[in-house]
Amino acid sequence: MWLEEVRRRERGELRVRRFKALARSRRAASLALSNRKEIATPHHGAVNSLQVDLTEGRYLLSGASDGSAAVFDLNNATEYEAGFIAKHRNILLVDRQHEHGHKFVVSAAIWYPVDTGLFVTASFDTYVKVWDTNSTQVVMDFKMPGKVYSAAMSPIATTHMLIATGSADVQVRLCDIASGAFTHTLSGHHDGIMSLEWSTSSEWILMSGGCDGAIRFWDIRRAGCFLVLDQLRSQQGRRPPFLDSAMEKDQKNLTSSPSSKSNSVQQRTGSRKKHSKALHKSQTLIRGHTQQRVHPGMSSSQNRTTAHYGAVTGLKTTTDGMHLLSSGSDSRLRIWDVDSGCNTLVNFEAMRLHAGKPLQLAVTDDPSLVFVPCMGSIKAYNMWSGTTFQTFRGHYDHVNCCYYNSQDQELYTGSNDRQILVWSPATPALTEMEDDDKRQEGFAADEDNWSD
Repeated sequence: MWLEEVRRRERGELRVRRFKALARSRRAASLALSNRKEIATPHHGAVNSLQVDLTEGRYLLSGASDGSAAVFDLNNATEYEAGFIAKHRNILLVDRQHEHGHKFVVSAAIWYPVDTGLFVTASFDTYVKVWDTNSTQVVMDFKMPGKVYSAAMSPIATTHMLIATGSADVQVRLCDIASGAFTHTLSGHHDGIMSLEWSTSSEWILMSGGCDGAIRFWDIRRAGCFLVLDQLRSQQGRRPPFLDSAMEKDQKNLTSSPSSKSNSVQQRTGSRKKHSKALHKSQTLIRGHTQQRVHPGMSSSQNRTTAHYGAVTGLKTTTDGMHLLSSGSDSRLRIWDVDSGCNTLVNFEAMRLHAGKPLQLAVTDDPSLVFVPCMGSIKAYNMWSGTTFQTFRGHYDHVNCCYYNSQDQELYTGSNDRQILVWSPATPALTEMEDDDKRQEGFAADEDNWSD
């Protein structure tokens, strides 16, 4: 099958992009626990965060509950076991014994998007630290008001170097590496922020998921959030009720007889006044005897618009930036249309998600598959049908994070059992091509032997 696709590409029947997409999706669909690569972790606690650098796709960064962070070289093995199993040990380790190491759980560990010279760690000890990879020293640190649950940097930013942080406090804080100070404080959530995700199509758009069940969209160039996702909103172009009633009254007035023109004018002015009063009322909050004007993005404070029934534990955008995936403590996975903010209503098959801590989701580049940590296993769902494509079992405890490396088409998962497992395509492409060649040679031999 694979050889046939190669032959079609040689004949020019398949375009380069199509051939590349077929190869990637074929390898992603054949993921299995690797019998050629193994990662020996130095962590003595649960692995909470995984990320491969965005520049070379070579170095894997991990953060764990014992307060440590480690870096692994995925291209060069430290040793080989039994002659062919490549064992990768950490080439860098920062733990509690380090002079500036974290004292408590490392909840997030992320690479600086531009190069591998810096990486960032966030911890329950209320600190976010920026590390120099070469010297393993802290370049700068930021003190937060509570336990830090998540940290994120924009993968496409060219004009800013901001670290978005979510903590037990209700505000999202943006830390600037260039100045070493806080630049923004984004207020709107009513509880702690568990998950953060930058848009992959705009360096200014940030998405946050809170323990209050809300997902908010922020444009960091402006004050207030501009969108709050509602799980009940799935139709585009739907008008608010007060606008519908006002339009119906106007239509009735227009269809009335000419003799009642003066009455229709009065009715129209009255309806406009009612409409303006309703609009003004929707934008204000009455607290005692005072009225406070509310930013349009804060309108959910009235009706408590939620994306999940419970905390939002994970956020992940697709590569093209058109869709957002969210997971919640209600054991639901939802896909949102980023442009309209609508729930796509993809019904994912039954899953059971960990509700007490943030989860790290992963998506293929297509995007066709989404990988979700489901207690002691990882489930791969078809993104558009919601059906379970495959279930990966190998960990002995709850899985907290997964990361899909698009360069090697490998999946890395971290768990409470302190292990990092590698899931790679079952058969390398070259070996598969050789098998196809041998199979065709065998068929050709049979034809010669049995032909007249």
